[in-house]
Amino acid sequence: NHGWIRFESLLKFSSQIDKINTIKKQADHLETSGSKVGQVNKQQRRSYDANFKITVVNKAESTNNCQAAKKFGVRECNVRRWRAEKQCLKDANSQRKSYHGPQSGRFIEVDRRVFEYVREKRSEGMPITRAVIQLKALEIARELNITGFKASLGWCRRMMRRNGLSLRRRMSLAQHLPSDFGEKLLPFQRFVINLRKKHSYPLDQIGNADQTPIYFDMPTSVTVNRKGEKSVRITVMLTCLADGSKLPPYVILKRKTVPKDPIAAGIIVRAQEKGWMESGLVVDLLKVVWGARYRGLRKRRNMLVLDAFRRHLTESVKSQVRAMNADLVIIPGGMTSQLQVLDVVVNKPFKDNLRKKYTEWLLSGNHALTPTGKIQKPSVRLLCELGLQLTIILIID
Repeated sequence: NHGWIRFESLLKFSSQIDKINTIKKQADHLETSGSKVGQVNKQQRRSYDANFKITVVNKAESTNNCQAAKKFGVRECNVRRWRAEKQCLKDANSQRKSYHGPQSGRFIEVDRRVFEYVREKRSEGMPITRAVIQLKALEIARELNITGFKASLGWCRRMMRRNGLSLRRRMSLAQHLPSDFGEKLLPFQRFVINLRKKHSYPLDQIGNADQTPIYFDMPTSVTVNRKGEKSVRITVMLTCLADGSKLPPYVILKRKTVPKDPIAAGIIVRAQEKGWMESGLVVDLLKVVWGARYRGLRKRRNMLVLDAFRRHLTESVKSQVRAMNADLVIIPGGMTSQLQVLDVVVNKPFKDNLRKKYTEWLLSGNHALTPTGKIQKPSVRLLCELGLQLTIILIID
């Protein structure tokens, strides 16, 4: 028995030695078949991101390809290739490791013409959005008689990636508060507090009104305007009360006369040649909007807060305010970003959502066309209906 145990132990030991020798032979083979010192063996495959490749390229440019290959443990042929691709590596995502996938889409001619259009318009300083790209692509597809092309958002993103295009957000400068901010704020607060103590306004008799211009940028290919303008512009005066209720939006169109088309109930439309809020329109706003609020006809004591726009300070406006038994509170100049409720909470979401609805309308394909096949401008009724819907939603929220 002891002999058999020794014999089995010897067999196990010899098999382990054979395994060790086999591993050594494989290691020796890899070492002899590898590349020079400092380089990766031919049997190994590694991937490097763009940031690493740029680092190697910079080292190679300051020394030479061989020194860079030894320092970073890569092959010299890779260094040469990366140096040739330096610009592409700089433009790529720093974490990107490969460039797989098609370099051209399914509709090569559409891609090419859309890219040329974008480059031309950007050189002219025109803003280009993804919606504009989609509309232009649909127009080109119709010209080329391409059926089944949808110009979807996914296609737009891939086309931009293929052509090295990206979105850039315009940075707006924040409003700088005046140096005497505290000196203006405290008297304003005391004035409002004293008025409320003196007259005990109900919440539904305290209101804030603010105007905001809205531009609907239209791509050149779909603009229909006798004077060649590139946008549709309206001015909207929004008014809300301290109890959270809203008053009808007051829309000013950039035209001489109000259109004869029927307008949705709950919105007031006026026309002004330049689309601006002038003192006569401010008086009209006080009559048809502020005067039509709940219990407004009783001429209860009320408070209306406006910004320091000079059209709000004319004598005709002040006379109308006094006739309505109202106290006019003017926000100090340069402080609307802190004290104007509508400017802080409502105006920007309102404009963003209205532009979104307008873009959806552009891409819906359900448009009236001109005799030349171009998309007509949106009707006043459509813009007013969109504005009315969003005003209701925003004030409720």
